Amino acid sequence: MERIFGDFETMTSKEIIATLAEDVERLLAAHASSVEEVRSLRQRSNDQAAKIRSLQQQLKEAKAENARLQLGEALGATKSSPAARAQINRLLREIDQCINLVTNRE
Repeated sequence: MERIFGDFETMTSKEIIATLAEDVERLLAAHASSVEEVRSLRQRSNDQAAKIRSLQQQLKEAKAENARLQLGEALGATKSSPAARAQINRLLREIDQCINLVTNRE
């Protein structure tokens, strides 16, 4: 800052105005560039956030599918077979009967 003010002391009014005008133009250009960079970074951030949400949903679905496949393996059938559904229904009925027996004892 000292150097700048020192320069102004030896400059004419027109030179000072021209120098200030150049500085203002330079600052405006830097500001415009910064505004564009911020806009670009915000867009990139939004895109990344959307990608993260999408991948999280895919992970959730893959985990659910994995759980279904593991259940099917444990039951000895594939996830879409009627035999697996029948066995699950039998197990659910058995659980309901156990709950009824425990409830009726109380």
